[in-house]
Amino acid sequence: MKKNIFRVIKVFCLTLAVALSLGFLQEYVLCHADHNRQRVKGFYDESKESLDVVFLGASEVYSDFAPGCAYRHSGITSYLFATQANSILNYKAQLKNILSRQNPQLIVVELNGALYGDEAEAEKEENLRNYADNVPLDRTKLEWISENVKENYEEYLFPIIKYHSVWKDIPSNMNYQMTIAGDKMRGYNYLKGILNETQVFRSPQRSMNNMLPKLADKKKPITLLEEKNLRELLQYCKDENLSNVVFARFPHIVVTRTYERFERSNTVGDIVNEYGYDYLNLERDIAQTGLKDDAHFYNLDHLNVYGQKLFTEYLTDYLIKQYGVKPGTLSGSLKDEWDECADYYSAYFNYSDSLIKSGETKELSEDKELIETLKQYLPQK
Repeated sequence: MKKNIFRVIKVFCLTLAVALSLGFLQEYVLCHADHNRQRVKGFYDESKESLDVVFLGASEVYSDFAPGCAYRHSGITSYLFATQANSILNYKAQLKNILSRQNPQLIVVELNGALYGDEAEAEKEENLRNYADNVPLDRTKLEWISENVKENYEEYLFPIIKYHSVWKDIPSNMNYQMTIAGDKMRGYNYLKGILNETQVFRSPQRSMNNMLPKLADKKKPITLLEEKNLRELLQYCKDENLSNVVFARFPHIVVTRTYERFERSNTVGDIVNEYGYDYLNLERDIAQTGLKDDAHFYNLDHLNVYGQKLFTEYLTDYLIKQYGVKPGTLSGSLKDEWDECADYYSAYFNYSDSLIKSGETKELSEDKELIETLKQYLPQK
């Protein structure tokens, strides 16, 4: 009898050791570590129910809005739950992820993920994995897999199966792996996931932005797949009686090549309004934001650091005025954290400004190397 008990204990301990080892490998070694992973993992490091606003969306979110800047400007705390080329197929699950940990005064959903006009782009594996590989395996993820994955289910359940052979990539992944580990130990990341590029872009194609306020009635349909998932997201919001969700379109430089996307965004606005939700089309008239298409972008679709600061302050003021968002009460440690995050954004802005003025174009995302550099630019106290 004793032998059987000891045998069971040994098997259990061995199984537990293997499971813990695989879990560690999947989390920190055999994975695809990049700014998407760091940003999503950072959301789960945030103290529960500590955020006033959460932004959901794609790259427009993490290039255009800066939580540290918003906090320094108004005292509002926020986070960017966003992934590169995010697909509308992810949005409902992402909204559930947000609500599982936070009870924000407002959730701003930027709807670029519904505007690709191409079902293949919406279903692209990379665009799905930028999100799915980086969230916990829970009921929400299982539902997302059943709704969106057509093959290789096991690779989404346990990403280590997908990445088990990436040993050769470990050196290139190490910077972000160390960043994520550092964020976990600290309990938060400094910049809340922003990414920007140090240049002032001037489009070689003629901007149509000054014409857009007169073209609100010009519409093109989105794809059936995008519309289906957008309506499911909106219906979920209605079913859950979510009154703290607003939908938005962030600013872009619109040229002939991208004009159809603008027309699709007008269609998306009509669908959003049909369900009784607000659609802030901040692309239709960027003049109201103070942005200029020859000074505040680093490419057609994303704001540079000058535009980011300007737009962050504008949008924060707008959300305060129109939706009654106000700073939550922060405990001593949380206030210290956000004061530090605001200092790091000031350093980020000053470092970006110095690179732009020197003519050096560089992508700046929050990683260990950048944080070390920013320490030289922190405000003197």
